[in-house]
Amino acid sequence: MKIQRISLDHIAKLAGVHKATVSRALRNHPTIPVGTRERIQAIAKREGYRPNPLVAMYQAQARASRPTAMQSTIAWINDYPNPTCWQEFPWLRGYLHGARERCEARGFRLEEISIGGNANASGAEVVRVAEILRQKGIFGAVLPLMLHQQFLLEEWSACVIALIGSGNIVGPGPALSPASRYYPQGFPIADRDFHFNFRLAFQTVLQRGYQRVGFIYSRYLERESEGRSHAAFLVEQAQIPEPHRVPVLFLERFKEGRPQAFDRWMDACRPDAIISINPVVREWLQETGRSVPGDCGLVNLNVVDDVENWSGIHENHAQIGAAAVDLIIAQLSRNEIGVPKPPCKVLIPGEWHEGGTLRPPASAADERH
Repeated sequence: MKIQRISLDHIAKLAGVHKATVSRALRNHPTIPVGTRERIQAIAKREGYRPNPLVAMYQAQARASRPTAMQSTIAWINDYPNPTCWQEFPWLRGYLHGARERCEARGFRLEEISIGGNANASGAEVVRVAEILRQKGIFGAVLPLMLHQQFLLEEWSACVIALIGSGNIVGPGPALSPASRYYPQGFPIADRDFHFNFRLAFQTVLQRGYQRVGFIYSRYLERESEGRSHAAFLVEQAQIPEPHRVPVLFLERFKEGRPQAFDRWMDACRPDAIISINPVVREWLQETGRSVPGDCGLVNLNVVDDVENWSGIHENHAQIGAAAVDLIIAQLSRNEIGVPKPPCKVLIPGEWHEGGTLRPPASAADERH
């Protein structure tokens, strides 16, 4: 029995609009008023309209085979007090460069919009930025590691948003306490795979012959990572003999001299290797007379240009920036403006980087003996 397909022409006649209007309305195109979109979509649903998947595949293939041309602009919202930090700091610039390169490859332009770091900015500032995007005809924007929560609270109903980093808002109360709450974001997110990265680091340390592996972390990063690095540490600790387990050392700050808590922790726990993210830990070890990697091995969870001599994890910042752009372009291609339900979250795994702060891997000859 033949199944009669409902055509766009049929829906257009029922709705009293042009066929092109129906096509745009069914794809949630922002040029069609919301009321018109909803009315046409209701008619299509009532009539049992289903798009032809073969036609959709052909159209997608045709678009992909065309030479890329400048299609649109994606915004990069910079709310840092120093607007040049995304170029100056090695742990940040990879995100921006990766996003820009992906935009260029896909026929888009990435426009950095610096809005300053006004800590007292209110929701009115967010409205102002949204209006700037509207005036520029920008329908997609990256919010990369934003400092101010009001931008993460905005609905952004006329724009497609993707975050770099978790973007979760931490409520009152110190980290790691029952009073500390976080509010998960509804935006698409591209982020580091903290859990995978830490387990890769920990297992590599064990393979090099270390037994008592310590972990020094900041409370700020514990919030930012949603406890994923700490969780991975606890998973790995549970799989080694109890006498070799070392408690995590959380510190508030790393730039105000060697804290007494570090000395007490080293003396009491006697780690033979330390996983951290701040290179100042190496200076602290040397100040206490310990050599690296002789007396204590070191692993950095974020190896960038200024710590290239460290052993540790490359977080693949450029791939994370590119993934954020991919999330925006995918949503724009479906004409899904606003916050999707549910949001897509992409975690990019890091890679091991061989440096000089950990024992080298055993050679094949050593392994045979």
